Amino acid sequence: MYFVTVSRRARQAIRIFVLLVCALAIARLGVAVTTGELPVMGRLEPIRKVPGVEDKVALTFDVSWGELTLPKVLAVLEEYDVKCTFFLSGPWAASHPDLVAEIVADGHEIASHGHRHVNLSSLKEEEIRQNLEQAAEAIEAASGRKPDLLRPPNGDYNDLVIRTAQSMGYKVIHWGLDSHDWMNPGVNYIVKRVLEKTRPGDVVLMHASDTCRQTDQALPAIIEGLVSQGFVLVTVSELLESGSEDG
Repeated sequence: MYFVTVSRRARQAIRIFVLLVCALAIARLGVAVTTGELPVMGRLEPIRKVPGVEDKVALTFDVSWGELTLPKVLAVLEEYDVKCTFFLSGPWAASHPDLVAEIVADGHEIASHGHRHVNLSSLKEEEIRQNLEQAAEAIEAASGRKPDLLRPPNGDYNDLVIRTAQSMGYKVIHWGLDSHDWMNPGVNYIVKRVLEKTRPGDVVLMHASDTCRQTDQALPAIIEGLVSQGFVLVTVSELLESGSEDG
């Protein structure tokens, strides 16, 4: 058996060499700050929250089916004079133009939740474009507004989805906090989760589809609680205008 003695200077040189190799590898992977548009470790990311905003959060609602929960949610928001962002699926908007008109009349922001409720990452670029175009046409026909914010169905995305959506003029919106209202875990659970976990600049995910039976019941306590914590509740676009999209 042979032993090799390495001097202290040689060990230092080896450490420096290893650090340089690691640094070059990281640089080649393209590490960048998350902006919703730039790659992080080679992957494009949606917007989850807006840093630099000290006192604002955005409550958002996905709507894909049903007509019973949404009016209850709208009634609560009107009572508290809160404006939110509603991500509507194309087929739902087309079949419920009266409810879409009510959302618009109440002063809320209209956004896209895609057309077919499928994982867009499973589609080819042209199929993604077709999905988003169909949704936009249906939403604009029902609301009179062309959406420029997109939340992909199921929150599913990959680089191609984000790149394609951005090329069509969309900002892709995810969420900083999932309220879990879609699980119907109990009103107290939903309220507690949102009030304990919401942070400044967060986009909060909620739902106004009929499968979410506890959202409207939890909403008053959520609004009152967030306001008591010093938060101002705004739309996603207002949140984006208040800070920098780099988180």
